[in-house]
Amino acid sequence: MSKPISQRRRVLAWATAASLALLATGVHAGPAGGNADQLLADSDKARGGNLNGVKLKSTITEFNNGKPGTTLHLDVQSDQDNSLVVFTEPPRVRGNKMLIQGRNMWFASQDVIKPVPISPRQRMLGEASNGDIAVTRYSRDYNATLAGEEILDGKPVWVLDLRAKGSGVAYDQVKYFIDKKSLLGLRADFHSVSGDLLKSATMEYGNSVEQKGVRHRFISKIEISDALASNKKTVLDYSEVRTDDIPSTIFNLADLTRR
Repeated sequence: MSKPISQRRRVLAWATAASLALLATGVHAGPAGGNADQLLADSDKARGGNLNGVKLKSTITEFNNGKPGTTLHLDVQSDQDNSLVVFTEPPRVRGNKMLIQGRNMWFASQDVIKPVPISPRQRMLGEASNGDIAVTRYSRDYNATLAGEEILDGKPVWVLDLRAKGSGVAYDQVKYFIDKKSLLGLRADFHSVSGDLLKSATMEYGNSVEQKGVRHRFISKIEISDALASNKKTVLDYSEVRTDDIPSTIFNLADLTRR
């Protein structure tokens, strides 16, 4: 009887050693809970996906051959489903507003009598579309499937295939790279419905926000590059990020042109 027991012990020891080796090298059997949609929701937290209210300032700068061009300055207020974007600089756009309610968007300025419906696919500046501007919740707009694992800039990442749940989103398909350790989205490749690569974006998380007494990393920069014109890119910087209770009344479409 001692030999089978000894064999079982050796097998158990080998299995334990193998498991420890996998953990040490950052290789895991699958994403948290084995659920790609949950993994996507976890990555959304660093872009405000689980915050009841967040306020921040954003600058958007287009670059051509490394030289900066136009820069827009924005004040953004968002809850989990809505965003109000107010243009503050340059003077020619000061006071313009963009309202986002779920997947619906409107633009208002002093030159229009009532808000104008706009598409998240329309370009705002350079490579940045309207849908890139406000706090993004991919888990609301896309279904996720686990496509595999890769090493990105020396970091093990999960690779997700995202497919739009419906119309009213900026992109039909997204290939999304999530850091296994931090669960932060590091890169997104945006594709057309036919699968053609349109743009790529890289993300940085130099900001932080406090939630329930704990500091969490938060998006600080997104750099968007054109797939067909490598000399063009647009950089979105986020600063002065803070959580706050935001009254739902500021997202009232009827009041958009009255402020």
